[in-house]
Amino acid sequence: MKIDYKGFMREKIQRNPVTISPEASFFEARALIHEKGIRHLPVVDKNNRLVGIVTDRDIREAAPSDATLLSVQELNYLLGKLKVSSFMTPKEKLITITPDTIIEEAVQLMHDHKIGCLPVMEGEKLYGIFTETDALAHFVDIFGLKVKGTRLTVALEDKPGSMLGILEIIKKHNVNIISIVTPSFMVEGKRIAAIRIQTEDYQDIINDLEKAGYPVLTVGKWPSI
Repeated sequence: MKIDYKGFMREKIQRNPVTISPEASFFEARALIHEKGIRHLPVVDKNNRLVGIVTDRDIREAAPSDATLLSVQELNYLLGKLKVSSFMTPKEKLITITPDTIIEEAVQLMHDHKIGCLPVMEGEKLYGIFTETDALAHFVDIFGLKVKGTRLTVALEDKPGSMLGILEIIKKHNVNIISIVTPSFMVEGKRIAAIRIQTEDYQDIINDLEKAGYPVLTVGKWPSI
């Protein structure tokens, strides 16, 4: 059976995000960001080609300070004339991805460059947007945090095949594995694995793991309520 699966990124990208024209005013951009409850507003031309991005921070920085000597009428007049193109971050300075970028790479780019979103491009046109909120939602999903179960933190040798013994023990107890995470750091020369299993009846599994030489360091139930 063929499974039509296009990858994590295409599943998690926000398609058809709210956008704005570079000719729009400061007030239009601010209103969209506030009304839609968003932090990132792609700027596109009439052919949906990306030309830049406006963030809530750009809006704050474009607004005059409280110390201004201008009257309210003067401020409103000037801000009404201020075009999005004059305070957006232009496309040349943006980091973008494609719909086929792997999600780990996207998250790494956001982390390394300290940015809150990545425009997703298909050729010259905007395909969608991937934000830090989307990244967090993905990790909640991939860790299976919405599935009730137990997390066992297990120590194992950092060598090929070590995980197989743990999996065989869990299989023997006929328990599903929700997720397995292994951080890069070591503890006393041992690799650490956080294994979430779909059961709250875990004591026999712990006993068998420790008998087989896999110390269980911590046990936690999640969700806790």
